[in-house]
Amino acid sequence: MPAPYPSYPYVEPTAVNATQDEIDAVVADLLENNPNACLREGPLDALCRALNVDIEYSIPPHDLILDVPLNSRAVIWLPKNGRPRHDRIAAAIGVGHWIMHVPTTREKHAGCGIQALYSPTDPAARKEARLFAYALLMPEEDFKNLWYEGRSAVVADVLNVPTQIVYERASMLDLTQPDSEGDKYEWKERPSVAGL
Repeated sequence: MPAPYPSYPYVEPTAVNATQDEIDAVVADLLENNPNACLREGPLDALCRALNVDIEYSIPPHDLILDVPLNSRAVIWLPKNGRPRHDRIAAAIGVGHWIMHVPTTREKHAGCGIQALYSPTDPAARKEARLFAYALLMPEEDFKNLWYEGRSAVVADVLNVPTQIVYERASMLDLTQPDSEGDKYEWKERPSVAGL
């Protein structure tokens, strides 16, 4: 794994202040342009190859999610011996940075490498990349259908994501507990989650 502070000048990704609807549109466009991308099984290697991004594995410490050097291919760094479901989320966050933040950051900081860190100076870009990852791996309609079919265990198994992340996504979507009759669920309308 490269050092978090390389010898060439680098910057962290810059947030684009996207709304959830804008993030969903970027994900829809990505999937439309990569119809053969398999997102429910295994790692995201095929999608990353289609985007010209490598996936590499490293031993601790794990400071970087995405490294975009000045003169070589971008790399998403995952922990060696990591858990596959967690690796999928980390890779999807790296893809989110690559698609949403790298182009605008390159425009603003020509001549610099870009490194997305697990502990960024400003967490806004990481939050956007995380929302991108959730929308990519857990599309809202599929998520809600699976949630009401069997709650977190079914969602985690079918969409191949960690259970903790399922609960985070359910909270973002305001999926509520059963009502007093115990057999119905109530839907709440919610404003955009861009402020997360």
